[in-house]
Formats: sequence, C-alpha cells, structure tokens
Amino acid sequence: MRRLNRKKTLSLVKELDAFPKVPDSYVETSASGGTVSLIAFTTMALLTIMEFSVYQDTWMKYEYEVDKDFSSKLRINIDITVAMKCQCKYTISLMNFHVVYGSNDCL
Repeated sequence: MRRLNRKKTLSLVKELDAFPKVPDSYVETSASGGTVSLIAFTTMALLTIMEFSVYQDTWMKYEYEVDKDFSSKLRINIDITVAMKCQCKYTISLMNFHVVYGSNDCL
C-alpha cells in the first residue's frame, strides 16, 4: 500500500511542470542568438568570480579609542505603554508637572 502511494506521489511530481516547455515549432535557433547567449553566460560567470574574489579579500579593521569628551550628557528617553482601556488612562508628564485623569468609572 505504501509503495503504491510512493509511486503515485513520484509520478505526480514528475508530471508537475511549473515552467511548461515551449513547443519546438516556436523555437528558432540562430548563430547570433547563440553568440549572445555565450557572451551573457561568460559575463555572468566572470562577474560571479570577481564578486567572490572581492568577498574573499575583504577584511575588517577595528579601532578603539577612549572618549575624552566628559562635558557632554547622554540623553535617555523611556517610553512606557500601559495596557488599559482608553477611558481609564491617566497621563502624568514629569517634564511639565501636570496630571490628566480619565473617567471615574475605572476605579
């Protein structure tokens, strides 16, 4: 039973053709078309080899130094989002020192 299943699956895969072939009656071969194909293939091969050689020859150089600017300040922003209903939101702004409350039915 499993063998029959495998054979059906294998034949189904063999019949599957994502890119159907063009009928031979539509295909015209010419010397100029072959020349263009060879030039294109050679160009692609050379570009691939050249890119691979550049990839192989690339190296990273790391440089570390101490930051000597002690006068500057590091600004840190913190955003906090609380998951609650929109009518229940309370907003507190620490920079401007004001408080905005939501409705009273949230408590």
